[in-house]
Amino acid sequence: MLQAQNLSKSFITPRGRIDVLKNLSFSISDGSFIGITGKSGAGKSTLLSIIAGLQKPDNGTLAINGTDILSLDDKKLSMFRNKNIGFISQEQSFLENLSVIDNVRLPAFLDGRKHSKAEVAEITKRARELLQKLGIEHLAASNPATLSGGENHRVLIARALINSPSILLADEPTDSVDVEQTKAIIQIFRRLADEGKTILIASHNPEALKLCDSSIAVI
Repeated sequence: MLQAQNLSKSFITPRGRIDVLKNLSFSISDGSFIGITGKSGAGKSTLLSIIAGLQKPDNGTLAINGTDILSLDDKKLSMFRNKNIGFISQEQSFLENLSVIDNVRLPAFLDGRKHSKAEVAEITKRARELLQKLGIEHLAASNPATLSGGENHRVLIARALINSPSILLADEPTDSVDVEQTKAIIQIFRRLADEGKTILIASHNPEALKLCDSSIAVI
């Protein structure tokens, strides 16, 4: 369950103060597939960033699975995010010196402890299973720079899922792919929601929003 009450956020720019979120409230049940809509600059990306714990709102409350994430210190918030939230940003933020599978595995090693050989093997197995599920297992040893836009998007999805988060956030996940790739990516999210994960996508693409259960309008 994700619950927000009266979220507000503004930024000071050379053009003056810009209010991007204005007392936004919503409640999202587990297993929902939600679209976040609004014109460019309205605050779609900001809202996802706040839910992910990467930004703080100016006002309001936000609880994820009963945890008030706005009250957590940086260390606890980072641990909570790594375990519970998968985030797919607009930027394809790969480590170029790592292969596809190593990029996918990376979040599993960010829990601050040393992993046994058995744990490493299990993480690698899960990474391969995710790549297989997304139809790109044959690219496991490739460098992300050699992949197409659609293939890279699938790698980002796999990486976001490696820790089995209950919530998956995607910022304009179909912005740089064609119509067929858009359909394929959105169908992946639809299946994940049907399996019980809570999916939120920020998008201005009507085709990408058709399979969502409902939407949150950011004005």
